[in-house]
Amino acid sequence: MLINSHSYIWLFFFYGLAFFTLGTSSLQQKLRHSSEFPLMRCIHLLGFFGVLHGISEWIIMLRVMGVYQEIDSGLYLVETFVNGASYAFLLSFAIALLVRERLKYLNLHIWIPAMIFTLWCFFYLGRYYGAPVQVYRHITLFNHLTRYFMGFPGALLSGVAYYLSGRQLRLLKLPVYARLYSVAGVLFIVYGITAGLLTPQMTGSYQNVTAVETIIMTSRLPIELLRAGSAIGITILTIRLFDSFCWEMQERLNEYAQRQLLLQERKKTTRMVHDQIIQRLFGAGIYIENMLGKEPATYEEGLLVLKDELNATIGEARAFLKSFSESSLVMEDFQENLQHLVDRFRMQSQAKLDFEYHVPPMVLGKLSAEKNAQLYYIVQEALLNIQKHAQASHVRLTATSNLEELVIRIEDNGIGISLTSDSFQGFGIRSMKERAEKMNATIHFERRQSHTYVTIMVPWEER
Repeated sequence: MLINSHSYIWLFFFYGLAFFTLGTSSLQQKLRHSSEFPLMRCIHLLGFFGVLHGISEWIIMLRVMGVYQEIDSGLYLVETFVNGASYAFLLSFAIALLVRERLKYLNLHIWIPAMIFTLWCFFYLGRYYGAPVQVYRHITLFNHLTRYFMGFPGALLSGVAYYLSGRQLRLLKLPVYARLYSVAGVLFIVYGITAGLLTPQMTGSYQNVTAVETIIMTSRLPIELLRAGSAIGITILTIRLFDSFCWEMQERLNEYAQRQLLLQERKKTTRMVHDQIIQRLFGAGIYIENMLGKEPATYEEGLLVLKDELNATIGEARAFLKSFSESSLVMEDFQENLQHLVDRFRMQSQAKLDFEYHVPPMVLGKLSAEKNAQLYYIVQEALLNIQKHAQASHVRLTATSNLEELVIRIEDNGIGISLTSDSFQGFGIRSMKERAEKMNATIHFERRQSHTYVTIMVPWEER
């Protein structure tokens, strides 16, 4: 099976169009920051990959057409550079999806691709401008290197990340979206193999495609068609997966409606406390004052009346407490509790405390009253340790969330403690570990670059 030059023009056009569409669609997801889906939170990186990769494929199309023969080497140079930048974003996207929450602060998805791409650019452009080279051989060599060291790993890791995201959606009982993620993951792996490993050994000129044809003839597989097909499939499925974000928004709206009902119930209960309980107690107080002016012999009858009144008040108070059951606690309560701890720390300590709360107002997950209380005491103990022992000048408390868990991270620049010493079990550390174990949470202590990090990951209650 041979593909002529005219067919290549259309092939690269649709190939580039698929990725460019993927990129522009991804970059239009403006509400991604409020999503709990990992894919949506880093979809902008996939968007940059799509736009840049689409442009690089269209440059290839222009070279195949041969309309700018006089600057063909320059186009090849730009094509390879843009292609390398696109693969750097793809690798960044994959790492951002796979890195666990407790390692997010390291920004591995930024540093690893940036270092690889910077090193690649240094030798690619430095050798091109600094030393006499055979232009097409030089560009082709670095074209292959960017595919091997960024394109293939990025696509492979993206495929794995899509598969893992599908598993999360199965837990949310969304099998249709889970299957879409799995299929998209397979297509990413196919794309990684065809675009990253099976690179044609060309001299650099697309006017002579005999090397590509040789690969196709010997493998009996149209590699370029597989590559374009996987690209189109990835684009269609990823755009289809944006519907899962719409589902998330709808769930949050439903949750918001339920919370509004809860707030109305709380207002009703508050009015009941004021109109009934407080009024009853006030009336009992006046009744006692009136009794004091009477003969002691009449006290018994008055005390019996007062007893009945107080019993009725106790019954209403119990009903009031029952209305604030565990199921009625929402994340606004937790945020308010954290803010109280922050305010108290700022009043009692000279250290500067930055508080960042990035849990969406309409989060899908829930915390029971017991978990809320245990987490409150863990954060309180951590801040108390910093205040008493760390000698820190700067503290940062952050709260984030995802589909699986609530994550609290406390960082300080104090003297820290040895994580291997016996004293590590002091300073309330044992109590913090026990509380975390009670609520099935995970707690990590790290000492890195003169900073101490405490990370608490609390799984959501069953949705």
